[in-house]
Amino acid sequence: MSAGIYDITIDQGSDFKLTLVVKDGDSPRNLTDYTARGHLRTSMDTATYFPFDFTDSTYDSNGTLIMKLPYNAPDNHGHAGHLTDGNYFYDVEIYKGSEGSETEVERILQGKAKVTREVTR
Repeated sequence: MSAGIYDITIDQGSDFKLTLVVKDGDSPRNLTDYTARGHLRTSMDTATYFPFDFTDSTYDSNGTLIMKLPYNAPDNHGHAGHLTDGNYFYDVEIYKGSEGSETEVERILQGKAKVTREVTR
């Protein structure tokens, strides 16, 4: 099955949170034994990315994932607060197994992200 497409807007300087409900048809998908991951990048080819946080997700039969990015999001190099305004790309995957030794991977969502500039700093 192809990944869903959903464009998002992230306000620079604000915490971002999006609740996702993964479904098979009309029913929530059982996410037991799955883990989620996702990245935000300025281009699909850049090595630097901002990882989304899924630690509040329950990974149960309700199919619910909570995708977050803090206002001072660190990139994959540990540099915090470098999320500038502009256009980005993102996607979200679910997988079974441990990262690096996955037994099953599925991209469930993808899209463009617009980061809007904050005025209050």
